[in-house]
Amino acid sequence: MCIGWTTFQKHEEAEKCATELVSLGLAFCVQVENPVESHYMWKEKAESTREYPVRIKYIEKQGSAIQGWLKKNHPYETPQWIAIKACDLLEEYYQWALQDCVKV
Repeated sequence: MCIGWTTFQKHEEAEKCATELVSLGLAFCVQVENPVESHYMWKEKAESTREYPVRIKYIEKQGSAIQGWLKKNHPYETPQWIAIKACDLLEEYYQWALQDCVKV
């Protein structure tokens, strides 16, 4: 199981991501979080933007498909995508994800 993060400037875009990734079977749980203020460098200029973090839980083999979805559907020129492998999880939770949620 993996967990990935991205961000969207608009709540509606974050919700679209969550809905589509789950309905396509690419993720078994997507959480849209409260907005945060992001500070970053973009094209050699300091920027600040209010964004909605999106946490995506998925089976590792779906990672490249999620990245493809983000490249095609994300409004940012270079969307954030950071993912990690979960090293400790409840077996029942993992089995739920495999059996009930993920279209393979």
